[in-house]
Amino acid sequence: MGIGTTVISLGGEYDTAMAVALEAAVARVGGVDHVEFNYTNNKVTVRFDPDKANLKEIKELVAREKKRHTSSRATR
Repeated sequence: MGIGTTVISLGGEYDTAMAVALEAAVARVGGVDHVEFNYTNNKVTVRFDPDKANLKEIKELVAREKKRHTSSRATR
């Protein structure tokens, strides 16, 4: 079992609720070992088993959550 790590920049400002939702969504992906949101630089770090989790799927999930976050902030 290898360990993969990716750091994904989110841009913009995330409030606690959105950060927690993002962490929870990514943590539910099979093979993801650890998810950490950095409030200082708005980046999420994901540690995962590349034999069980697909990096492309993780990035796509984060992109969907980011888009949803951006849309929800625009309607406020």
